[in-house]
Amino acid sequence: MRPVIFSASSVNAYLDCHLRWYFAYVLNEDGEQSEPQRVGIKIHDYAERVLRHLGTAYIPDPEIKSIARVFIDDILPTYRTPILIEESFQIEVNGIGFSGVIDTLDQQDVPWGLANILRDLKSTGKRPAAGKYRFNMIGYYLGVTEGLDHEVHAMQLDYIIRTQKPYYWPEVQPLPDQDEIEAWAAQLETVASGVARADYEPTGLGTYVCSYCSFKDICGPYQRYREVTEA
Repeated sequence: MRPVIFSASSVNAYLDCHLRWYFAYVLNEDGEQSEPQRVGIKIHDYAERVLRHLGTAYIPDPEIKSIARVFIDDILPTYRTPILIEESFQIEVNGIGFSGVIDTLDQQDVPWGLANILRDLKSTGKRPAAGKYRFNMIGYYLGVTEGLDHEVHAMQLDYIIRTQKPYYWPEVQPLPDQDEIEAWAAQLETVASGVARADYEPTGLGTYVCSYCSFKDICGPYQRYREVTEA
């Protein structure tokens, strides 16, 4: 059996519900793509095209027209020199494989020289709580510094809040210290251990996870749960 290579998304999926991870990463089920997922993929693709060609002439999909306008008007002007764009990495943490894709590493002039800013683009229906994607950002930080051999001087999430009139909401996150990196690695080890012993229990059953899970239509425990609760 090939070793499992984890990602921020797969770790979060396992923490949400062990059975959800099984559907996605063992059975390789596609599931039903939600509207936020579809929009998120489209805006990422659009942003990548614009950044790679340093231009704004691309016509976005009509579904993301207003969101793309926020990227062009409010986010793109904050970029200076992207040195990484949609760059893949793979590292090993305590013997566990971890991979991901860096949205951007933007190099900017600051008073003391050049600073590399690790940036991640998100679209969301409401303003998120601070630190919501901390696990992801620490993983990306390690991917850039250890996997791609670049320094990181600052980290920033670029949110597009998808209200009736979408707007830009940046969140600067501090660089992780050694204690936080060790805690991050421990969480990765916990998930890897659960997968290694084939713990695929429906741990998200009856929680908010079921409301957005892509596999609820094919999930036997969820269907039985509905039958009981709706009877």
